[in-house]
Amino acid sequence: MKRVWALTAYIVVEFSRSLTALLMMTVVAAFYLVAILGVTGGIDQDYFALVVGGFFGIFGLVLAIVIADRAFHAKTYLLFYRLPSRSMFLAAVAMATIAVCGVLELAVSVLSLPRLTVPLPTTKMLDVIPVWLSWLILGVTLGLHLSELVRRGWSRAVAYGLLGFIVFSLNQQQSGAPVGFTDRFSWIPRLTANPVRWEWAVNSMRVIIWPVNASIQVVRSTAYSTLQSLSPAMIVVISILVFGLASSLFGRKDLVLPEG
Repeated sequence: MKRVWALTAYIVVEFSRSLTALLMMTVVAAFYLVAILGVTGGIDQDYFALVVGGFFGIFGLVLAIVIADRAFHAKTYLLFYRLPSRSMFLAAVAMATIAVCGVLELAVSVLSLPRLTVPLPTTKMLDVIPVWLSWLILGVTLGLHLSELVRRGWSRAVAYGLLGFIVFSLNQQQSGAPVGFTDRFSWIPRLTANPVRWEWAVNSMRVIIWPVNASIQVVRSTAYSTLQSLSPAMIVVISILVFGLASSLFGRKDLVLPEG
């Protein structure tokens, strides 16, 4: 474990010295100026919890790709050679990404608190933090599959296809009115000649997406059940499985590391 922590610190330091780090900080600063300071009259609690947490979940995905691709370089060959397992290196990349994103998310959230129209209670913050962390971890693990370090031809196509499918579904409406989060996948059966036979696809997608939907309910200013309160833990478990797949792909991959 000490090797993983030391490698994580090395990756963070190397990344912080790059121009890419400055670019990523600029993106975060732009988000704060537009999405937080740019809102006239301040922001409410739901907006704060959903927008900040959602942004850094996506930002974690992008940053994981950036940091992992920086590690896909000939100068890291000796690190691969000295480690007893490649998964340790991948874990260090993920932890470094989570650490960088966590610091930036903490800074943005602290700067955003004065913009709240109603102060955020401590009890509500205790609900928000686990959800934010679970979204960030999920974004990071998905990002690993899209990086040159891990991906194979089919894995990147599947990952991008799944993300595109979800984004398209979330934009679906019924009768011109927005629908519930888990109901946005009801367009799937309509593509077939026998929609009833494909209801299982919608139900399966609802089960898969349920932890995210439940975590949204947790961070909003609404009542939530005991089962919904466990959704961040469920997302973390899913993230562990996604990381395990990434580790398996990385462990069996023939690495040809570029020098330039």
